Amino acid sequence: MSAKHALFVAFILLSCSLPFGVIDRALSDYFPLETGNYWNYVTQDGDTISARIEGDTVILGDTAFIYTFGSDLYYFFKADNGIDRYYYFVTYRGGDKVVLEKRIGSYLSLPLIDGYARTDSFSNTVVVVNDTFQCFHTVDLRISLVGDLSVGDRTFHEVYSAEITDSRRVDSPLGTSASERHEVLCLAPDVGIIRKQEVLAENGDTVAYSAELIGSNLLGE
Repeated sequence: MSAKHALFVAFILLSCSLPFGVIDRALSDYFPLETGNYWNYVTQDGDTISARIEGDTVILGDTAFIYTFGSDLYYFFKADNGIDRYYYFVTYRGGDKVVLEKRIGSYLSLPLIDGYARTDSFSNTVVVVNDTFQCFHTVDLRISLVGDLSVGDRTFHEVYSAEITDSRRVDSPLGTSASERHEVLCLAPDVGIIRKQEVLAENGDTVAYSAELIGSNLLGE
């Protein structure tokens, strides 16, 4: 058997062993990371907000895509099993910076599979002179099939929901601080995020917002 035929047979066997639709989703891009891509959204208050892939850079030896969502800045990486993110967190001791987290970790698993769940955990301890700082960080992911979803005057098909809960606790000589960001991303094939809901709870304060897609270069605009 030629190498070409062997590869074809291996692909067919792999396809038969995967859940229905996984191959189609593997060929679709639910989180397009290409420089120049942009998305425009309208919030629940009627304000517009833009997301854009500004370019790329190198972080910890890997190529990262610079993604902005309004004033928020993220660094995302294409990985074999999905999308990774750069996590960087600091606190301060007096006027000195204490780096508690500086790593590339999991963000979104691909291809999307209904019912899939995963937890990525990280912890670190830093001692400065006689002061101990501890950081505990978890990122929980849960994938659900939505199916058809209408956003504005468009209907998207094969939409999936990704619920991402990012929780961090820091223990330091000054006490304990905690934050939790809960995102619900509705993802459409070859478009990306078409709806986003987010709740941020930090040290007793809570901020929530939602946004829906109104335009993108990926829609031929």
